[in-house]
Amino acid sequence: MTSDHKGAWAGLRVLVLSPVPTWPVTFGNRNRIVQVNRALQREGAHVALLHYPSDDEWRSRLPRTAMAEMARQWEEVFHLPATRPLHTRPAKGEDHRIDEWWDPAIGQMLDWLFKVGRYDALLVNYTWLSKALEHAPRGVLRILDTHDRFSGRRDLLTANGLAPEYFHTTETEEAVGLNRADIVWAIKAQEEAFFRTITDRPVATLLHMEPPAAPSPPPSRDGVLRFGIVGGRNNVNATNIRRFAEAADRYLARTLLPVEVLVAGSVCDLIGDLRQPWLRLVGRVAEMDELYAQVDAVLAPLAFSTGLKIKVGEALARAKPLISHAHAFEGYVPTHAFHECPDFEAMLRAMHQIARDPGLLGVLADASARSVAAASASIGATLADAGARARAIPPSVIFFLRFDQLCRDSLLLDHVLDAAHYAGFRAPVAFHLSGAPDAAEDEALALLAARGRMLVEPEALDAVAAHPAMAEADSRPQAARIAELLAEPHPMAWFAHAPELPPAAQVRIQVGVAHLGALWLAGGREDAARIATAFPRFLALSAAPSADAARLAAASGAERLAVPLLWRGEDSRLLASLRATPRGPVALLTRRPDAPDLLPLLAFLTRVQGRQLRLFHAGEAPPSWPASGPLAVRTEAIQLLPIDAFFRAATWSAGGPGCIIEHGRPTTSVAREVALRAGIPHLSVADPAAPAVAKAQPSLSGRARGFVSAALLLAALDRDVDWREADRTLAVEYGQDAGWARIWRELGDLVAA
Repeated sequence: MTSDHKGAWAGLRVLVLSPVPTWPVTFGNRNRIVQVNRALQREGAHVALLHYPSDDEWRSRLPRTAMAEMARQWEEVFHLPATRPLHTRPAKGEDHRIDEWWDPAIGQMLDWLFKVGRYDALLVNYTWLSKALEHAPRGVLRILDTHDRFSGRRDLLTANGLAPEYFHTTETEEAVGLNRADIVWAIKAQEEAFFRTITDRPVATLLHMEPPAAPSPPPSRDGVLRFGIVGGRNNVNATNIRRFAEAADRYLARTLLPVEVLVAGSVCDLIGDLRQPWLRLVGRVAEMDELYAQVDAVLAPLAFSTGLKIKVGEALARAKPLISHAHAFEGYVPTHAFHECPDFEAMLRAMHQIARDPGLLGVLADASARSVAAASASIGATLADAGARARAIPPSVIFFLRFDQLCRDSLLLDHVLDAAHYAGFRAPVAFHLSGAPDAAEDEALALLAARGRMLVEPEALDAVAAHPAMAEADSRPQAARIAELLAEPHPMAWFAHAPELPPAAQVRIQVGVAHLGALWLAGGREDAARIATAFPRFLALSAAPSADAARLAAASGAERLAVPLLWRGEDSRLLASLRATPRGPVALLTRRPDAPDLLPLLAFLTRVQGRQLRLFHAGEAPPSWPASGPLAVRTEAIQLLPIDAFFRAATWSAGGPGCIIEHGRPTTSVAREVALRAGIPHLSVADPAAPAVAKAQPSLSGRARGFVSAALLLAALDRDVDWREADRTLAVEYGQDAGWARIWRELGDLVAA
């Protein structure tokens, strides 16, 4: 499992798609995937394996022991069913199309995993599964580990007298697969050079190598030198071993060397007819060390093949002396002449030299260790580069807010979550948090972590990483200062508060955005002009055309957009509470509780209509209202609350208000949106833009200039009418909003550019 080592992939989550199981490690391709995954773990990555069971033993039963062992290997393991025939011949023509073995079930599983979780990288094994990369969301690093070159494979096999097998395709089709990746990993430098001729994607070599293991003790000496060959069940291995056996039979008959060659692995199924006295077929072994413990040195007799010879890497990692055909050693760093024998005869002469001078075994063991060190350095550099790419913040919509705004009871948090959800369909999302981490509520912080990357000031990094809410988070926070983020070419910055910004010359983010209603809730509406002037373009959002937006546009050149505070508000606790029954008191919001034109309204509500009233105000303590006379106020019917309490779900835990009244537009129209989304009648009083005489007709939304119109509307609201049923048009006003559609288009244009 992941260690505490702070490596290139520390804290990153990697989803790995593999068409083979990772236990038992009985084939080279399985070992390749295991070693890459373990290398990622050693560098600090959280590895999630998505296994597409295409191997024979998984086709008719569940190998439960293998499933249990795989679950212990990686942090997460998912298995998905194969829903199509596996490893089929080309449907048309001589070669496979690149997606001919693709299974739509893989795409469906990936879509679900990326919907319910977050991963920083998707690593796909084998080019014939490259279509999986198309299911990675924006901002997820897409890595293709090719394992092999598949174009030209049919020609190679035919030239060596073999029928085409497994997957083979054309250069044009292979290029389609490579072009889906952000990074292409070749398994050896020769294939890297080829891939660079057919794709413009970054290509790097990721060699196969296991961590150095303790060398096995030398076998007992009985005067016979024993050499081992390991191979999987395929015709390439079988043909090469047969040709080596022919050459060895002639050479050993002439020299009578005291040697024995042991062959292990499933390739023995294909060469069972070989009967030379110096050859012993060991067959399948549970662990390769069973063979390595029996032999003095390892042979790699492959004069032709594709890909990297995984078994060469296994032998090197165990510091076994190795004699290799030059072709078989491609991709590794040769450190002895015996690593680059030009033909089988040269390999046999090397065996002969060891028979004459057994001390060469120690020299070859040291050469293996040097080759391992060189390969490990190359692997480390390739993984570090990919880790840096995965860690880099992709072009994103970055939301700026404070820790103390992370309150699950907050309409402001509803706005940020809604906007992030909406923007996330177009671009990656990140949240930059400032202030004191202990001011955040656990649940709210966890919700943010599930929606995008978490960015914090460096001083807060350790505290956030240790925060209880991050224990189940899908990603770890990263350190980033506001000025650093603004200096990067991200498409959009979205402000839920008004931080200090650098001069405009240092801002490279293309568009700034703030909803004036959100800034009002954050207490920083006055700073909107200061933020807007830092950006080449700034979008000032408001629920409706307003004087605030007009003043901001005049002062800063900001563009005005009519956009509701919430996109859907489906998870808003405030809206859920306001929709609760039964309906309760009147909610009245005002900036000035001592305003002269407010007094008649209070008298009418409390005396004439006998209503209970919750008065949410932004001023100081209200004056003493008259207790007698025509404007007498029944003060015991009034509960005084700060204006921001209206926007807390806890205020309405016992039920929503009967109607909502705004006096003098104290909340930049946020309250109207909240009321209409909750299906509660809303009345704007002392509205200078309202008609002189209001018509008292059933409506969820009304406007009154003076007291008379307000009283008529309140009298109408007092009737027993289902206002939601009476005014269907307002019920869908926010669900079909053109403002959010404009944001969608703006963001799409920015991402496309």
